[in-house]
Amino acid sequence: MSPSAEQDLGAIRGALVVPGLPMQLPEYAGQADAGGEIRERSVAALVEAIADWKPSAVVVVAGHDPLAEHTKGSVGARVARLLLAGAGWEGPVREISVPIDADPGELDGAAERVLEGRTATGALVLVPADLSAKRTEAAPGHFDERAAAFDAHVLDAIASGDAAALIRCDLVLAQELWATGQAPLQVLARVLPAPVRSEIMWSALPWGVQYVRARWWGRKA
Repeated sequence: MSPSAEQDLGAIRGALVVPGLPMQLPEYAGQADAGGEIRERSVAALVEAIADWKPSAVVVVAGHDPLAEHTKGSVGARVARLLLAGAGWEGPVREISVPIDADPGELDGAAERVLEGRTATGALVLVPADLSAKRTEAAPGHFDERAAAFDAHVLDAIASGDAAALIRCDLVLAQELWATGQAPLQVLARVLPAPVRSEIMWSALPWGVQYVRARWWGRKA
C-alpha cells in the first residue's frame, strides 16, 4: 500500500461485515423469503453503525466472480444496495469490486481505491462477505472436511481484529471452499490493519454456509 494510503487510514470510521447470501434479494427470496431474517438483522446492524459512527459516506467492498455471467452485477454489491436502502441511507456510496480470485497486488489496489477520494474521509466500509459454503453435505458445495478449520481461523481473526491473520488466509483454499468473501475481507484487513475494537455480532451455519455479521472500529472511530 502506498505511503499516502497509510496516512489516510484514520479516515475510515469503521467497517460492517454482513452476509452476502443471494436469498436476501427479492428475485431470489421466493414466497417464504428464507433470507428475510438475515436481511432485516443486517439492516438493523447498518442502522446502528450509521447512528454510532455518523459516516459522511459508505464504501462498499464486494467480491465478484469473473467467470460467472451475472447480468445484474455482483450479488454482494446488490445486497449492499438493498441493505442501504432498507437503512434509509441517502448519502454518497462508492462501490469497489474485487475479483474473488484476486492476487495480493489486486487486493492492494482495491484497498487503495477504498482510501482514495473525498468519500474516504469519515466513511463506513460495508463488506458483504460469506465464508465457506462446504460445511455440510447439504451445503451448496457439499461437504469438505477442511471447511470448519478454515472458518474457525477467519472467525477468530475477525473477532480479535487480527488483520495479519486475515491476510495470511490461503486464497487458493478459499476458492476451493467457495469462500467468496475472502477477497473482500482481505481488502478490509488492508484498509484497517489495526482496529482498536472488533466484535462478532452473529455467526451461524444455515444451509451449510458459514455466515457472519461483525464490526471493526478504526483508529479514530
